[in-house]
Amino acid sequence: MPTLISGSTGVNKITDGTIVDADIASGAAIAGSKLVMPTGSVLQVVQGTDSTGISVSSSTYAATGLDATITPTSSSSKILVIVSGFGNVSANAVHGVATVYRGSTDLGNSYGFGDFYTASGGYTEFFIGFNYLDSPSTTSATTY
Repeated sequence: MPTLISGSTGVNKITDGTIVDADIASGAAIAGSKLVMPTGSVLQVVQGTDSTGISVSSSTYAATGLDATITPTSSSSKILVIVSGFGNVSANAVHGVATVYRGSTDLGNSYGFGDFYTASGGYTEFFIGFNYLDSPSTTSATTY
């Protein structure tokens, strides 16, 4: 038989650990701060795409327009950035590097992550992809 709790006298009738999942109505709204996710849980997934293409003829990075913004839930959140793309070159001795930025910070430094090289003339196609696990140490919206 359920115990009716009323006023200040009934609160002491509930002891820690006596309420189980079955006691909570399926439509109950529980604050997100009260939920406990297992270690390693994925809380958010965001995706960015860009199919416009770029043309580069210099030795500096050229932004692709590919970006995604995510808001970490805590300052200890980890963000896994997965990048994949396709390109082509039509010159001799071309060396290229791909990198990812968090805001204005180059996470790959001057070496980047993806790398390609072609010594042949003509037209060379390539796939470039890399993963980067970031620790942004913020709960503010962050753009990669």
